[in-house]
Amino acid sequence: MKTIVSKSLLLLTVLLVIFYSKSNAQFEQKFTLQAAGGYVQAIQPDFFSDVFNNGFSIDGGAQYNFSRSTSIVVLAKYSTFFADEGFIVGDVEFNLIGISLCPKYKLFTDKRLNPYIYGGASLNYYTFSFGDFKFEWSTEFGFTAGIGFDYRLNDNLGLFLQGGLSGVDSSNDMIIALYSQVGVTISLFKSKSL
Repeated sequence: MKTIVSKSLLLLTVLLVIFYSKSNAQFEQKFTLQAAGGYVQAIQPDFFSDVFNNGFSIDGGAQYNFSRSTSIVVLAKYSTFFADEGFIVGDVEFNLIGISLCPKYKLFTDKRLNPYIYGGASLNYYTFSFGDFKFEWSTEFGFTAGIGFDYRLNDNLGLFLQGGLSGVDSSNDMIIALYSQVGVTISLFKSKSL
């Protein structure tokens, strides 16, 4: 599991160098705020996904735009998974708080509807609670990766739909979940046009 995290961090570093080298031109909006919410579903490992099969996530972040196509996003994320009612009786939750650093690449920058890809590393803290009893674990590394569509309403406001995989290295296994989110972006600090 530690090799997955090491490879993820190496990939993130390489992508940052590539993205930085392509960021010579000025972008119309240099800074973007974003907020999103959505659905998460645990898929691996079986011992986790059998108990905690679905939940929700919310996140907020800031994005620096190197160019029209290339940016870096810093996200703060909260996710919670609920126990399958047929599996366990009682109030059981798995909560995760994380910070992610994700390079993002937009494919068609001159269109209103713009598909993009993103991926990066995360630092996560997670807890497990059963009624009044609460387990706390240490901070662990993870990853996030996905695809999305950004729709610009105007120069400053946009909507997006995205989905992908996220993972957290736990003490036993990598916990992997599928997610889908809808969100809003607000662009700030207009600079010279290209």
